[in-house]
Amino acid sequence: MLERLKEIDGFILKFRSPSCGIKDVRIYAKAEKSPAVSKAPGLFASHVNQNFAGLAIEDEGRLMNMKIREHFLTKLFTLATFRETKKSSQQISTLARFHAEHKFLLMAYGQDELKALGNIVANHKRKTVSEVFEDYEKRLRTSMAAPPKRSANINVLMHILGYFSSKLSKNEKEFFLETMMFYREGRIPYTSAVALLRGWTVRFQDEYLTPQTLFEPYPKELLDWSDGGRIIEL
Repeated sequence: MLERLKEIDGFILKFRSPSCGIKDVRIYAKAEKSPAVSKAPGLFASHVNQNFAGLAIEDEGRLMNMKIREHFLTKLFTLATFRETKKSSQQISTLARFHAEHKFLLMAYGQDELKALGNIVANHKRKTVSEVFEDYEKRLRTSMAAPPKRSANINVLMHILGYFSSKLSKNEKEFFLETMMFYREGRIPYTSAVALLRGWTVRFQDEYLTPQTLFEPYPKELLDWSDGGRIIEL
């Protein structure tokens, strides 16, 4: 069934399912009643990881955690956008536009990864266009393997602030720094901090920042402030 699937960008697996568990399914030595000897991914989850390595894969229980959910949705829609980009036009210019519009989103996942992806687009080795797209897709998947750290997100937002810092009042700058402090302390979600910068981007009509996917990496209809009261270690 998995081999027949087409255009898949991710999976949401059943929470605490013996077949769909991502990594903590109990393994028993025999069918009769006995203590568990180890833990591993469930049978279905194992095949998902083998056939679709690097895609956005989570279980529904972990998605109750806001940070995990934001990362899952961001990766899911970024990979989906890349898939549509790849399908629409096999041109380096199209890939370059995708990379430019995702610059700040990818920057949060690592400066080195952003640079590596940029080098792939530059195509210094003169590879074919299809090879460049394939290399970029593989690197994109691994680059987004884990959620960005708060410090990395803050660095990106501070970098964006520099584009219109001179146009802001002293009080506006102080409010932004206070917002960064609240985010660093985990008192507000990342989306609240991003929304503040997006408002200024609209206000000043910055042509470079406006198309950045960082400001809306997934449909706003999927925003959910509820964490269900659960704390999950990443």
